[in-house]
Amino acid sequence: MRARRKLVRKPRDPQERREEARRFASKVSKIILALAAVLTLIVVANRWGARETLEQVRIVGRVVLDSSEIMERAGIGPHVSLRSLDLRQVETRIASHPFLSRVAVYRDSRGTLVVEVTERTPLALAVLGGSPVYLDSQAVALPYRFSRATLDVPLVRGIERVDTSEAGSRKPSTVLDSALALESLGVVRALRDFDESLYRQISEIVRGLDGAYTLVSADGAIPIHAGTAADIPARLPKLDLFMRTALAARPGARPRYVDLRWRGQVVVKWEG
Repeated sequence: MRARRKLVRKPRDPQERREEARRFASKVSKIILALAAVLTLIVVANRWGARETLEQVRIVGRVVLDSSEIMERAGIGPHVSLRSLDLRQVETRIASHPFLSRVAVYRDSRGTLVVEVTERTPLALAVLGGSPVYLDSQAVALPYRFSRATLDVPLVRGIERVDTSEAGSRKPSTVLDSALALESLGVVRALRDFDESLYRQISEIVRGLDGAYTLVSADGAIPIHAGTAADIPARLPKLDLFMRTALAARPGARPRYVDLRWRGQVVVKWEG
């Protein structure tokens, strides 16, 4: 018969039990104190953030517009707290400025309010209803107050919507025709992309009712018959060659007009 062993635990010392209970209570107390400290910091930070006034605003991407003009459009009152700002509403108010195409407003890691803007860049000048306006690359009309930036852009004409309300009449109205404006801006870009020097020599780009374009030189206001918008890019090399050679070789003479529409040549009617 197999005997079974019986394990008898040694009685624990009461002093040892009290020491273990004391250590456990100390750990629990430390954990509670740590949690209380974290919660206190969170509450204090929230209360501080709610009372913290806006001290600094950083504007990124501004080139022509004044910072004061952007902040005026933002509509942020004095002594406003960072937490109380509705950033979406601030973005909407700033984006309503006609010279801005994109706006982003956010807080950075240092608590500074950051306003990122993308300005519309004028590509040409137009006259609508007797008033000058700038046009950006998307034919968005911008107020002429941009003139203080001394922008050197050509004047485009013939991009108004044609009024055919009266029988047999085709007179331009005072309303911008977006399709004609985009076409004319394509001519402006073709000039600028071909050669910066040639681009600077053209002061006006005039679209006729038949769709043919006349370029006007900045020096002497020489009319240059260039054809349709689709034809102009291929004709710019011979215009550039004519301006740099034939015209430069006759400093005292002035062409009555220059015609680029002839294949392989430039036809010139000289004064006198």
